[in-house]
Amino acid sequence: MRILILISSLEGGGAERIATRVASSLAERHEVHIMPFSVSSNPYPLSGKVKVDNAGLFDLRAPSRVPVKYFISIVYGYLYLTFVRLFFHPDVTLSFLNKPNLLNAFAIGGGRKIMSERNNPKKKGERHFFAACQAYRRADKVVFQSETIRDMFPKKIREKGVIVPNPVEVTCKAEGHSQRIVASGRLKPQKNFPLLIRAFSRFSEGHPDHTLHIYGKGPQEEELRCLIRDLSLEGKVFLEGFVGDIHEAVKDAEMFVLSSDYEGLPNALLESMMMGLPCVTTSFESAGELLGDSDSCLMVPVGDELALSDAMSRLAEDQRLRESLSAKATMFSERFSIERVIPLWEKEL
Repeated sequence: MRILILISSLEGGGAERIATRVASSLAERHEVHIMPFSVSSNPYPLSGKVKVDNAGLFDLRAPSRVPVKYFISIVYGYLYLTFVRLFFHPDVTLSFLNKPNLLNAFAIGGGRKIMSERNNPKKKGERHFFAACQAYRRADKVVFQSETIRDMFPKKIREKGVIVPNPVEVTCKAEGHSQRIVASGRLKPQKNFPLLIRAFSRFSEGHPDHTLHIYGKGPQEEELRCLIRDLSLEGKVFLEGFVGDIHEAVKDAEMFVLSSDYEGLPNALLESMMMGLPCVTTSFESAGELLGDSDSCLMVPVGDELALSDAMSRLAEDQRLRESLSAKATMFSERFSIERVIPLWEKEL
């Protein structure tokens, strides 16, 4: 097949990571082109068999609070994509994230239109959810990461929805010989890193030798730095920025913590589990479906600072618990391996 993959950019996010993994794997058997709608570097490994068509004329990440810039970016995107599809004749156009999904829905041509929901759209606001519904009504198929997210949508969209998890791979296994606690993700409200920092402040009172390291970049960076100063945590909490090989960077950690208010299917958590890192996660809306009755990680209520601090303390103080979680997490995460998941993606194209 000739497959065209649409993504806003190739820079440092969970959807971008999955898009490059899917593209690289499908390129072993198909002709795959990936089109990011902004000029950006690609920090994730991408097979040389994948052809990158960086539109470079506009940026779909243009803020909607600047109406003219936002409108121009969408119009250019529509025209450019229509032009590409009419000459390229893809059998399938697969899109990730809201704005590429909208362009996939309304631009002319493109073969079968498959769209992928990567988050919890209702948590992102009614405007975002309405736009997603408009796009998915025009899709031939919609890929969801969980039944919880699929069931938020109207019946006609649910009927064309399929559940395909994220393909997960790691570059190394956990070693766990330090007193470092790690977290990763975009520095934005969804991830609730302020909660993690405040919970660590409590935790640190009884565990003064531990440090917290947060990997990622985003609009909340300065806010988080101010919070670190206000809580006198300089030298204990570090904002590490984006790193290319996150697995190598965190392999010596004692534990991984996910503090998000909501998620779709969190790559960072699944990758940490596959590495064998003991993990703590909030019970985001689809966490029950993802983890089920599994005891492969510790789960705490969303937004509960005390519970998060207590869970971190349990892991720090109990080596046997860490070893147990590490072994169970590795076994649990095997169901998300690329070898198992990519055939599911290919089946739906």
